[in-house]
Amino acid sequence: MLITAGEYSTGMIRSTLAAVPRRLPVLWAKAAVYFVVVLVPLTAAAFAAFLIGRSALSGSAIALQLSSPGVVRSLLGAGVYLALAGVMAAALGMLLRSVAGGIGAYVLGVLLLGELVKLLPNSISDSVGPYVPGNAGGAVFALTRASGTLSPGAGLAVFAGWAALLLAAAAYRLRRSDV
Repeated sequence: MLITAGEYSTGMIRSTLAAVPRRLPVLWAKAAVYFVVVLVPLTAAAFAAFLIGRSALSGSAIALQLSSPGVVRSLLGAGVYLALAGVMAAALGMLLRSVAGGIGAYVLGVLLLGELVKLLPNSISDSVGPYVPGNAGGAVFALTRASGTLSPGAGLAVFAGWAALLLAAAAYRLRRSDV
């Protein structure tokens, strides 16, 4: 969020857009660089955390190995989820142009919306719940699939779709609005 909204709060966006007058490449570059810069170290951190946790749990009934079903996919999914979540936050920052507003919208949309949907009647909650950003993203790195949730591939597609939707909205605002 700070890589986009922070530029608006400091006024540095003027320098950025003066250097790159075509506005959309700024957004695409920020999103792509952020995705790659976050994906690599956080995926490595997920693997490191797993290995440390595995050594702490060795000998117990819940200890897993890297060769256990779904573990590698889950660890890779954790890195992808966090990278996409960061891209979503950057898009919200560019869209709202406010760090505080972006954080509020992110917390509401990604972290709380799934819980709020549970307050709806079951017929609505069961059909809408898996597709809200937080629940879809959680399916990306879930080790096992619970009933009523998306598969990891479908969760990734839905979560990436939310990120693309936010990027499209940010691109629209960036292209239509003055600095």
